[in-house]
Amino acid sequence: MARDLGDALPEELLARLGAGELADLEGKALTLLTVDPEGWPHPALLSYGEVVALGARDLAVATYRDSRTSGNMRRTGRLTLCLVDAGMAYYLKGEAREVEDPMAGFPGLARFAVTVRAVLVDQAREDLEPEARLTGGITFEAGRDREASVAYWNRLRKALAERGGAVSPR
Repeated sequence: MARDLGDALPEELLARLGAGELADLEGKALTLLTVDPEGWPHPALLSYGEVVALGARDLAVATYRDSRTSGNMRRTGRLTLCLVDAGMAYYLKGEAREVEDPMAGFPGLARFAVTVRAVLVDQAREDLEPEARLTGGITFEAGRDREASVAYWNRLRKALAERGGAVSPR
């Protein structure tokens, strides 16, 4: 059952989404949900290299500039991020604003500034599901050149953190 934690990231998520190196998050994915023009939820999988917490209420997110996800965020200005892993499930609802398209140094990506509006934590009820525990989340393999993939995501995270929510000149 999901509980509302307010409009700020708890310490666990601040540490997980901070601008530091990927470390133990390489190969883990999170789900970004938007709403398509027909009103359907539209899921997209992102690596932790594409989402950075700039503070307890501010995120920077990079998505493919020509993707449905980017188009949906441009149109509605909203998103939900689902962070599910061993022992945790959080849902972040936010307002998204495109601030750079294309993103400098990453011509295939657009950068969005996200203001966190709600954080929910989902936990099994002890009275109904006393033994239920999340044992993992969505994982992936980076490909043959793991080191190059991790270097790319670390470079992207650094760029997202450095430019934050600033609007780029056009």
